[in-house]
Amino acid sequence: MAPAGIDESKYRKGIVTARRDVGEGLWIVRVRPRDPIAFRAGQYVTVGLQTEGKLVERPYTVASAPREDELEFFLELVSGGKLTPHLHHAGVGDEVYLRPAAKGRFLFDEASGHRNHFMVATVTGAAPFVSMIRSAAADAPYRVLVLHGASVSNEFGYAGELLETSRRRSWLEYVPSISRPWLEPGWKGERGRVEDVARKYIDAAGFRPGNTTAYACGNPQMIRNLEGILTRAGFARESIKEEMYWRE
Repeated sequence: MAPAGIDESKYRKGIVTARRDVGEGLWIVRVRPRDPIAFRAGQYVTVGLQTEGKLVERPYTVASAPREDELEFFLELVSGGKLTPHLHHAGVGDEVYLRPAAKGRFLFDEASGHRNHFMVATVTGAAPFVSMIRSAAADAPYRVLVLHGASVSNEFGYAGELLETSRRRSWLEYVPSISRPWLEPGWKGERGRVEDVARKYIDAAGFRPGNTTAYACGNPQMIRNLEGILTRAGFARESIKEEMYWRE
């Protein structure tokens, strides 16, 4: 039964089909809509859950590819949040509500003709890039470098998949970087906040203003910092795409 006062015609019910806990307060969930929901890689779908007699909704970027039958979301528990504490308790077989129209303009840049694509994310901000990479052809005619930041390595929900994809597809490079290496002394990968190491990877890859689109998704402060770095490096504003993940 729909929550009181909710018009069910505006929603599609979805069933949780799978769940994978990643790190503390981080998990990946797959939802099968009752009817298909069309979206483009990088867009978000609004998810709702009935709590205390009312429907609480929040938008979440889809990590699955548009050709898939299920929607996948990479979620972070927000203490005191209005929805994520309830979603965190949702298990396989539980029901959620989905707005049928996907939205968002954080899309892969095809219009510019740029060959290089520099994607920077913090934790769950990797979701749109996962969708874009899953959607790409095996022999894509461009280069993609994903720089993914987190405090510690168990916050990288897609590291295994992206590293494996990068081994199979010459156009993809995936670089995870942790900002608290003292908590993980055995870590052998990159260290530092993504905005602090971004210029190193841009230069090493030969990515230049005029042939590169940059994307930033996740923590708002990271995005502001990265925008300043890219602007000083000569990137035009229209070559920097941003999607901020606000905690609520």
